[in-house]
Amino acid sequence: MEKTDTTSDHERTDPLTIALQGLSLEIGVHDLEALDRNRRLLPTGGRIYVNAVAGENPEARITTAAQLTAYGYQPVPHIAARRMRTVEELDDYLAGFVQRAGVSEILVIGGDVTEPLGPYGDAVDVIASGLPAKHGIRRIGIAGYPDGHPDIETTALNRALETKLAACRKTATDPYIVTQFSFQARSIIDWCRAIHDKHPDLRIHAGIPGPAKLRTLMRFARICGVQSSMKKLLANKKTGLDLLRGAAPWEQLEAIGQYRLETGRPLSAHLFTFGGLTETVSWLQQVRTGGRRNGRVVRF
Repeated sequence: MEKTDTTSDHERTDPLTIALQGLSLEIGVHDLEALDRNRRLLPTGGRIYVNAVAGENPEARITTAAQLTAYGYQPVPHIAARRMRTVEELDDYLAGFVQRAGVSEILVIGGDVTEPLGPYGDAVDVIASGLPAKHGIRRIGIAGYPDGHPDIETTALNRALETKLAACRKTATDPYIVTQFSFQARSIIDWCRAIHDKHPDLRIHAGIPGPAKLRTLMRFARICGVQSSMKKLLANKKTGLDLLRGAAPWEQLEAIGQYRLETGRPLSAHLFTFGGLTETVSWLQQVRTGGRRNGRVVRF
């Protein structure tokens, strides 16, 4: 029997609805309880990234990934290259995720330490080692920076991105990009357009901050090196007042959906749950039910 398409014309052309397709979330090991409480509001099958906080027990991340799989989600753990002390440590870490949580993709980042603790100086070293491919990892996410990086020049960032893409393809893994979060819709779209001009089929998950208070957003902007994006945001006094009450990234989400509608390029949203998983899931429900159109929200 032929399946009937029940999607309305409005849903096919609404940027917010389009932006929800392929949406992913990022959580920490401490968010499992909140996830359990909100599972009925969060459709299963989607990607949930497990971040790698310094000083955290790696075993806890594997356990979190396994629980996400049991809940019906697709866990994607962060692998911080410079924190891996030995080849054996990385080998065991990947084996744990694959064997106990059924992980098939990872996000490889440099890690927030200046000097490597072991043999891996950057994400390329992990990818080129062949260990992810050895364990059956089929897709590898790499970092992107729409607002630049405070410690790395743009030309170096672009060169590193191309090197990572080449390393993935050489080890027969499918690369994609997960970007650092940005407060500026225009920065996100301009950066993605430039990437897609060179790599039209490369999937990008554009990082945006979930709903949170101003103090929380400022703290994470400082930690993650996107203060310049925050300063541009606060230059608008009305936006600053909105942020004091708590705000959500409507403009970024709508821009992502509009870009997909206009170009057909593979772009989706990746939400950082800075304000808490419960608040983020509640906001997503508001998006799904047309909350912004009903005038009940503030925006970046």
